[in-house]
Amino acid sequence: MDINLDYHVTLRIFVSLCFYIVVSYGFVAWKYRVYLRVAKDWRPVLVYAHMFAAASNVVAFPLFMLIDRHQPVTPFLSWFGLLIAAGGALFLMWAGLTLRIAPFVPPTAGEITTTGPFRITTHPMYLGGVVGGFGLSMWSASMLGLVYALVIALTLIIVAREEEKNLVEHFGKEYLEYKEHTFIKL
Repeated sequence: MDINLDYHVTLRIFVSLCFYIVVSYGFVAWKYRVYLRVAKDWRPVLVYAHMFAAASNVVAFPLFMLIDRHQPVTPFLSWFGLLIAAGGALFLMWAGLTLRIAPFVPPTAGEITTTGPFRITTHPMYLGGVVGGFGLSMWSASMLGLVYALVIALTLIIVAREEEKNLVEHFGKEYLEYKEHTFIKL
C-alpha cells in the first residue's frame, strides 16, 4: 500500500514527526531525571505517558515509510532492509520480554538486568528500534526515512544517557562494571 502525497505535504509530515520524536523522547529523558522525586501517585502517569510516546513513535515510523516509499534500488536491498527491520524488531521484543513489565519503569532497587540481550548492549530496546528503523528506511528506499531513523538514533542516545545517570545513581560501581563488559555501548 503506497500513499502518494505532494512532496511538500510529505516534507511537512516528516518535519512534524521529527519534532514529535524530539519532544516525546525529550519527555522520556526528563522522566528519568525526575521519576523518584515525583509523588508515588503520579509515577504511573509518567510511565503511561512514556508508554504512549514509545508506542506512537513505533506506529509513526512505518506509516511514514508508506508515505515516502520509493522504488528500491534493487529488490535484494529492499528484502535485505526488511530482514534488518525484522531483526531489529525481534531484538527489541527479546529485550522487552527479558524485562517483563519493567521497560518503562526506572529501577529503584533490586538487580541490574544482565541476561538475554542485555549481555550484548546496555540498551537493547533502543538498539533494536534504531536498527529496525534503518532497515525500514532501506526497505522503503526513502532518504527522508534514513534521516528520520538518524533523528531517532540521536534522540535515543540522549535518552540513554539520561537513563544511565539514573542507573549510576542507584547502582553505582555495579552498573559501571556491567556497562564495561557489554559489547555495544550506546
